[in-house]
Amino acid sequence: MSYPSSYTYETIYVVKSSLSDSSAGTIHQKVDQVIQKFDGKVKTREDWGLKEMAYPIDKQTHGKYAVVVYTGKQGVVDEIERHFKISDDVIRFLTVSVPADYDYGKYKKQSLMFEEEARKAREYKEQKKRERQQQ
Repeated sequence: MSYPSSYTYETIYVVKSSLSDSSAGTIHQKVDQVIQKFDGKVKTREDWGLKEMAYPIDKQTHGKYAVVVYTGKQGVVDEIERHFKISDDVIRFLTVSVPADYDYGKYKKQSLMFEEEARKAREYKEQKKRERQQQ
């Protein structure tokens, strides 16, 4: 059985909302350096911006979200997560292994469509509720 020489991963991480854009950029650069060190390549990087978190973490209610899809040799995830753990600026992170042909843009588009459908459904329910209350 042969094993692939490189794996594909998606990592989402949240940094403190008080962090400046240049400091957040430094974290992004560190992630890129680790990926390069493990003969990897960044396929996609996207900043989702400042978002409200579902629950407070270390008294933080908002965070700057970022996602990176990349390839790398075995051990790349451990090294990236080691850097996240020693950084006081990274609040949370999650890494998943994805198929080699993973297309982030395709899944993002599907996600946006589902969110739009859910928003329309909520609006429809609220409209029906208002109509019943007016009767």
